[in-house]
Amino acid sequence: MNTKTDIITSHSVQVEGEEYVLADYVKACKRRRWLIVALTVGIAGTAAVWSVMQQPVYQAKATVVVEQEGPSALERDIYHPTDVAPEYFQTQFELMKSRLVLQRTAQILHLTDRPEYNPQPSPVNLRIIGMMPAAVREFWAPEKGKETSPEEREEQMLEQFGKTIEIMPIRGARLAHIIADSTDPKFAAQAANTLASVYIERTQELNSQSKGKAAEWFTNHLDGLRKKAEGAQQTLYLFRVKHGLVAGQQRQAVTAHTHSELEAELVRAEMRKAEAQSRFQQIQSVLRNRTNSGTIDLSNLDASTDVLNSLLIQNLRAQEIKTSGQVAELSDKYGPLHPKLARAKAELQDLRERIRQEIQKIVDSMKHDYESALARERAIKEAVNSHTQEKIKLEQSEVQYGILEGEAQSAQHLYDVFLKQTKEADLSAGLRSANVYLADPAVPSSRPVKPRTVLNTLLGLLVGLMTGVGLALFLHTRDRSLKGPDDVERYLPGISLLGVVPLLPNTETTKGALTISGSVPSHAAESVRIIRTNVLLSSPSKLPACVLITSPGENEGKTTLAVNLALAEAQLEGMRVILIDGDLRTPNSHPIFGIQAEKTKTGPKGLADFLSGKAELQEIMHQTEVANLWVIPKGKCPSNPSELLHSKDMRKLLNWCRQEGFQMILDAPPVLPVTDPVVLATLVDGVLLVVTARKTTREACRSAIHRLAVSGGNLLGIVVQKVRPEDLPYHYGRYYAVHDNGRGWRKD
Repeated sequence: MNTKTDIITSHSVQVEGEEYVLADYVKACKRRRWLIVALTVGIAGTAAVWSVMQQPVYQAKATVVVEQEGPSALERDIYHPTDVAPEYFQTQFELMKSRLVLQRTAQILHLTDRPEYNPQPSPVNLRIIGMMPAAVREFWAPEKGKETSPEEREEQMLEQFGKTIEIMPIRGARLAHIIADSTDPKFAAQAANTLASVYIERTQELNSQSKGKAAEWFTNHLDGLRKKAEGAQQTLYLFRVKHGLVAGQQRQAVTAHTHSELEAELVRAEMRKAEAQSRFQQIQSVLRNRTNSGTIDLSNLDASTDVLNSLLIQNLRAQEIKTSGQVAELSDKYGPLHPKLARAKAELQDLRERIRQEIQKIVDSMKHDYESALARERAIKEAVNSHTQEKIKLEQSEVQYGILEGEAQSAQHLYDVFLKQTKEADLSAGLRSANVYLADPAVPSSRPVKPRTVLNTLLGLLVGLMTGVGLALFLHTRDRSLKGPDDVERYLPGISLLGVVPLLPNTETTKGALTISGSVPSHAAESVRIIRTNVLLSSPSKLPACVLITSPGENEGKTTLAVNLALAEAQLEGMRVILIDGDLRTPNSHPIFGIQAEKTKTGPKGLADFLSGKAELQEIMHQTEVANLWVIPKGKCPSNPSELLHSKDMRKLLNWCRQEGFQMILDAPPVLPVTDPVVLATLVDGVLLVVTARKTTREACRSAIHRLAVSGGNLLGIVVQKVRPEDLPYHYGRYYAVHDNGRGWRKD
């Protein structure tokens, strides 16, 4: 909650500060309003007079169209329009003001005969230059007396003419305005139209020259291209004959078919070889597996497909199994030497020998098939390799042939294009065409464009107003004086403002004049009463019995305020007031409140006489015509005022007045020039600092406050005197205007 309140407060302070600065600027402008008015009227009048004295200038405008470069009449059937970048048109617009175009236009218009493009010095200038001393004339006008060359005169004329021509492109369109200025409206229109015509002719000339050069270039290169195309065709023919590529496509097809057949046959041969190798390795593994007696293990024959497919081996295997059974049966029944058992074993051995022989035949057959498949594979591979080499050579030849054929076709195509372009260039060389044409010719204007008197006057008013306001604000920032109560609150934030005394007519500002009157109240009297109230209430514990009134500098109205404040306090019931003139520095002493000087040359005795021991207290206290008001004048001006004010007699005087119940108003000299107020500040109950509006500076006020604070004085506050009505706050001015009918306000 506190954070939110702080943010709102900070924002309010910032807004109030901005409004205060703006109001301060408004007051500064109002304060110097006659300076602003004078500058505004002066600059506006100067601009108006200058505009009236200028020679009228007329303007003519011709409109041209810039198209993108199109095809010639012979190329429209193959031309495809494309978008052109804005830079192309900007280039065309810049070329309209090229030196060659301006030079041709100047020749056609005979600009050398027109005075506005050949400026001559006026007779007044010639007379002024003639009156100058020789050295000054040589420095001021060194070109006078020198002969100007024709080239320089032409360059100056073209430069002057170029300043009167303006090319204004129209955004989003392919149009441009050629604007010409001149003192003659007819000549302005003629200049714009002539410039457009010259540029169009220049464009046609450039197009014709480019086409002629193109035709010449095509013709010069055509014969070389023809010879190059013929040479490429001859080289291609010889290469075909040398490598037998006359029927190239048919041969290429046969070679590709043969190569594919060989590849397929090679695959089949590799498959047959792999199959034969597998069968041979399988039967070899069967033969390597033998029993402990060294015979073939016939139990593994079932793993061989060829053995299983042999009916003879299967029959022999069946007989072997049957015989093996008989041998086993006889072995159990008879002894090992029995004839039947021996006969059965011999029969079993015979069957196994026959099986082995049959298996050997199958192995030999498989070996033969494997060797045949391997030999066939080798033969086919050799054929494939041979055919591949032949194919590679053929492809290399075809690649070279393709390169030569491409070169021949490219040379032939380039020759055909050049031949066509040469014929077209010969035909279009005589055609004069341009992509720029005049769309809207310029016509003379009846109204001048320069000078614009009304506009120049308005600009003069604006410039004068801005200059006046700027000068007023500049002077305001340079002015360090305090203008009124607002400046005191702004630049002296820790000091209380006890009152404001408005600027009075000259008849009321005399030193010692009585502005407080019980019968005729005025705004000045009310201001003094406000100060009286603020001074009496400045100390919450007790009333200040002795108040010192001083100022930072001289002639700031402190004496007038002291007199009027003493008179105002004396008007209070039960109040006895003593006004003490403590300014012992000034030699002159004016009569105050009707005090008559003694019939001596020294005047009435006063404070200086008492402090120096030459008078008693009763001799220096003078009763005035106003009830309850006494005055102690300064007396004879002493040579040591600071020492007298610092003496015990001064403290004795002030203490006696306090004991007797007097309210003392002590008028002291200014703070900055002398040290007397600093000495008195330690003896009084409070110090009242008086400043003059628009005279006392901020630095002087701060220095005075610092001196009083260092000495230990109690600063009650500040009173601002001679404040003008416009510098017063709203409530001051409103109150005085209603209750006092503006009496006494000084008119500035």
